[in-house]
Amino acid sequence: MKKILAVVIVLILIASAAIITIKYEKEPEDEEEQDLIIEGDTITEEYTFSYPTFSEYMGYTCVHIEEADFYDIHDMWPVLPVKTATYEFPFGTKILDVIYEHPEPEIISLTNKISVGSCSTHSTEDESVYESDAPFPSSFVSYKTGGGISDGEHKTFLTVKVNPISYRPADFELDFIDKIKFTVVYEEPDKPLLKGKQQKDLLIITVSDFKNPLDKLVKHKEKMGVKTKLVTLNEIKDTQGRDTQEKMKYYIKESIEELGIKYVLLVGGIKGQSKTWNLPTRYSHVVITENKQESIEPDFISDLYFADIYDSEGNFSSWDTNNNDIFGEWDGSVEIDEMDLYPDVYLGRLPCRTKREVRIVVDKIINYEKEKASDKWFKKIILVAGDHWKDPGQISEGPLIMDEAAEIMDDFTPVKVYATEKNTMYIRDINGPINKGAGFVYFSGHGGATAWGVRYPPDCTGAAPQLTRLGIFQYYQTKNMNFLRNRYKLPITIVGGCYNGQFDISISKNGLGFSNCWAWKLTSKWGGGSIATIANTALGTHAMNDADQDGVNDYLEVLDGWLELRFFQLYSYEQVEMLGKLHSGAIKDYLHTFINSGDEMDLKMVQQWELFGDPSLKVGGY
Repeated sequence: MKKILAVVIVLILIASAAIITIKYEKEPEDEEEQDLIIEGDTITEEYTFSYPTFSEYMGYTCVHIEEADFYDIHDMWPVLPVKTATYEFPFGTKILDVIYEHPEPEIISLTNKISVGSCSTHSTEDESVYESDAPFPSSFVSYKTGGGISDGEHKTFLTVKVNPISYRPADFELDFIDKIKFTVVYEEPDKPLLKGKQQKDLLIITVSDFKNPLDKLVKHKEKMGVKTKLVTLNEIKDTQGRDTQEKMKYYIKESIEELGIKYVLLVGGIKGQSKTWNLPTRYSHVVITENKQESIEPDFISDLYFADIYDSEGNFSSWDTNNNDIFGEWDGSVEIDEMDLYPDVYLGRLPCRTKREVRIVVDKIINYEKEKASDKWFKKIILVAGDHWKDPGQISEGPLIMDEAAEIMDDFTPVKVYATEKNTMYIRDINGPINKGAGFVYFSGHGGATAWGVRYPPDCTGAAPQLTRLGIFQYYQTKNMNFLRNRYKLPITIVGGCYNGQFDISISKNGLGFSNCWAWKLTSKWGGGSIATIANTALGTHAMNDADQDGVNDYLEVLDGWLELRFFQLYSYEQVEMLGKLHSGAIKDYLHTFINSGDEMDLKMVQQWELFGDPSLKVGGY
């Protein structure tokens, strides 16, 4: 199987003091060699690269380097080979510098432009790049730091990204380096930033009305060995913070430092069908460059705000570094607010609107976990997909990513529900398999706040699923979930689509009907549905075509597709069994791989990927 995950080198470091000599990348003007003396802790890496090879694709040139980990595919930008190294340090380590040297680049002439990444039918070449004589990227080496949780421990992360090729579009030339050496200069903290107390595992934050029905969940968690603390908003109202959301975040920070909590469950959401909240969320303001997505969203829900507590040096990650009370600002590829983004706790939400919903999901969690699931139903994965894009190659992308998921989850029996040229997909084709029970369900297609659907190949026509052969009542809507009767044979569901996790919908706010959003309806469904659902709170995005010509459609290699498949890889390859670790682990690995590219789409992907479920859930039960 072709690996689509970037090869990431993770080193657990035991630092030692050193003094080394590093030569400047460029010779000084007086032509006398000067040395830079560095005192401190260092790591040095050296890479050698083979001469690039080239192929032609849709009128463009694709460039390949054998030693590259992967190809950096971003909408509207040139596709170039990349090699990365990711390091984990003791939490609070300061990355002082990354210094590098390489020989004089070799100039390679081109006859065509370098292949362009395509993540939307609206996308074209970015003129600011393709008509410029400035090198892209501007440096052969870049790096990004972060602070987050890894295998239950708080760490400082450093990802160093090496581009052996820099592209000068206006000149039709590449600058190629065949070797590079870089040195990381860092300083560990004198003493641990976190004291390592482990008095509690799970923190539940909710509202007073939901406390009594949640007491049953607390008792169950304690019985399962998960030490749990439940607090209401009234109990944390005196915590520092400018609004309720920041008070919640500071309380989580205190709970990490004083109790050692690893999991956080938020229980609450919109009040009924009103515009007001019982337990609020935070809205991010990452605005995507025009033409990268179908529409411009000024803001969107992001509960990642509550999980990202610290930056790489252990400082509070406010998401509002300019202090204007607008959080997560990023406009036109310009970072306004600094955001670390790495989760520091494993976090999920049950956006309950009523006590009845609380009782339903508590009952489902307890019954799911109280004993190990039977392999007769659990060892199945239901795969639901069809055509996604109307593309020149007439590729049906959904089955491609579903087949890859089936290969990853090779210990599970795949139940394939595909919309094909010869197969009409009906709503009963989805409900039927779910009603028999499954460990996982994976949807990949198009979405809305209350519906999900796909189209038919080869030209992405029609709409599926449909209720009858007449083609009426199209798409899998929240009302179709009323016919789910799988009781406690509950899957974990991953859905690739837009807005399926937009849990702020209501009659008063946006007139989207009396239903919950798609993901929460599935999770809170009485008598069936899912035990947890992961979905986008805003516009999701997959790529199209094969711009790097590696034989794998880009739909699988970046953005939503990468995140979704990484979730399954963590479960199948690395035997991660706690739901929150699967969700946050996929986000962490995504950031390691893509975050220092400067593409705002990567920020949005991880911010909108919402877990509707208990992060301390043991997958498959105890």
